[in-house]
Amino acid sequence: MTLFEQLGGEAAVTAVTTQFYANIQADPTVANFFNGINMADQTNKTASFLCAALGGPKAWGGRNLKEVHANMGVTNAQFTTVIGHLRSALTSAGVAAALVDQTVAVAETVRGDVVTA
Repeated sequence: MTLFEQLGGEAAVTAVTTQFYANIQADPTVANFFNGINMADQTNKTASFLCAALGGPKAWGGRNLKEVHANMGVTNAQFTTVIGHLRSALTSAGVAAALVDQTVAVAETVRGDVVTA
């Protein structure tokens, strides 16, 4: 069974992603990256990416993450903060600790594409 299936599929991943962005927007250390961004669209894009990365049935068809983040100046510390918000969103959704760790490990695989400073 894939992580996508274990998490509960697309609806569950989307719900976690919605909470993830609520957490980020409440954090002044990282919220500024999303100023002027349509958050509904951003949530949909990120949920689609996560669904694919977690073994969902649809391939990721969005933009290359390295290109998207190239000029954003994201630091390792900021990425770690964002990962913490993902962990918190998963935990608040009632996801088991081992599954949270596995999901976070998948998200960590893009650190090199996102961190540019």
